[in-house]
Amino acid sequence: MPSIKRIAMRVTAAAMAAATLMTSVAYADEPYTGYNYDWWGDPVPSQNGYVVDKVYTGADMGVDALSEPSDMFFSETENLFIADTSYKPASGSGKGRIVVTDKNFSLKYTIESLDLSGVQDWLDEKQSELNAGALSQADFSKVTNTVFNGPTGVYVDVDEGEETIYVADKDNDRVVAFTIDKIGDDKYKTAVGKVRTIYTRPPSNMYDSTVTFNPSKVLVDAAKNVYVCIKSITKGAVVFSKEGDFNGYFGANRVEATGEVLLNAFWKLIFSREQAKKMRRSVPVEISNFDIDNDNFIYTVTESKSAETDILKKLNSAGTNIYTNLGYSDYTFGDYLTKYYRGQTYSSQITDIDVDENGVINLLDLKTGRVFQYDDECNLLFIFGGIGQQKGTFNIVNAVESLGDKVYVLDGRKCSITVFKQTEFGAIVHEAIALFNKGKYEEARAPWEEALRRDSNYWLAYIGLGNAYLNEGDYETAMKYFYYNSRTGYNDAFKSWRMNFIRDNFTLFAVIIIVLLAGIYIISVWRGKVRVRKRAEEERMFKEKNKGKEDV
Repeated sequence: MPSIKRIAMRVTAAAMAAATLMTSVAYADEPYTGYNYDWWGDPVPSQNGYVVDKVYTGADMGVDALSEPSDMFFSETENLFIADTSYKPASGSGKGRIVVTDKNFSLKYTIESLDLSGVQDWLDEKQSELNAGALSQADFSKVTNTVFNGPTGVYVDVDEGEETIYVADKDNDRVVAFTIDKIGDDKYKTAVGKVRTIYTRPPSNMYDSTVTFNPSKVLVDAAKNVYVCIKSITKGAVVFSKEGDFNGYFGANRVEATGEVLLNAFWKLIFSREQAKKMRRSVPVEISNFDIDNDNFIYTVTESKSAETDILKKLNSAGTNIYTNLGYSDYTFGDYLTKYYRGQTYSSQITDIDVDENGVINLLDLKTGRVFQYDDECNLLFIFGGIGQQKGTFNIVNAVESLGDKVYVLDGRKCSITVFKQTEFGAIVHEAIALFNKGKYEEARAPWEEALRRDSNYWLAYIGLGNAYLNEGDYETAMKYFYYNSRTGYNDAFKSWRMNFIRDNFTLFAVIIIVLLAGIYIISVWRGKVRVRKRAEEERMFKEKNKGKEDV
């Protein structure tokens, strides 16, 4: 039964985390209270790894106000692309634009319209479908539109220095890939996108005609395959070839093992085929967003507040979640516990993901407005951000990106981008992780010790030190750091310590075993001789007794 002290600690920590979740009371440059989770999953106060650097609006970028921006992306050339979803062009035609700045938010150009002359063969094909009645006039107008209509996703592929921009043009039911040739000299430096490929609804024999095709996010892998996130699709991301051919689906979530699903599985064992067909089908939750790392692994996240399965996945080229085999898929991402405050339920809804060049994962929580940062082994590093009106807090978060040691968060309601910079504590932790990942275990020990000196609640520092000592061969010290923080680490350290102990004392153990065996042998021989003498004595007494009877 938990002690009174431990119960008090849990209640205090939970109250602190709940207050942090619902308020935006700030001190100096930190409008959110830093916290983390210990080994038992309890929230504990912690130093902030990131604080607000600056907040940028459309006016700061030279494009007046943004209008409900939905996505942003840093290209390899360190240009920032923003999908300004509800922007109304001066011409009154279309809705939305792409705003492009450098990493310092200085305007480079904007894109409001498209040139389709480079896809004339595709246009002729669509015209033929329209004439044949295979394509309605409304759908034809959408997919051949020369302006955007609610772009919600943007991705940029750089090949030999040339940027190809992919835009999920949601309300036009398409993804467009284009380049930029000429930039205008007007106020917004307006450019026209020269379209290379348009990706639209796959043929009805491959894609359910009753399901909408409203692309929300897009990315491209090293082989130039195009992945499209569509929230009405539960089979995973829709995949196209570079040329626009439909290649199938990728990375579907698993069906969550709820009570209803398990009960249906039981009844299907009993029901006839006709009865089973009438049962409500269990389908997985659709993926909400994704990102791709330098090694071509695709990471997906699931935003549904009711889902507990496949919140974060790391997929290889075959669409297999490698986190399942590593055990990370059983982790809790976002806040560990559902919180109740003033009659409302608050639980994490991961709406976006960013994976930086070092494998550090940033998950953006729609419900709490927080960024949850993890290392490449899904260990929680830092939590920052929140809901509120101050700098560093948000109304509706839509996208997260990183560049170097900074993290960028897009607020679709405030129409601004907040830049977070690392604190000194955050830099120390990242230095320790980077050194350890490079195999420099001894060098990693100093920054881990410094992190622990600054924040004794930072449990990952205990694991880092435990790993450092484990790799140095100091298993006894490693066990000390692992004891309350990592059962797996402690077991590994103990096994190694036990093997070393046996090896170092092998001679002593051998002598003891030989002595014990010799002792057992001697005792066994002595006991055998005693039994023989005792048996002989019993036989002698028996004979004497019988002899006396014979004489009588």
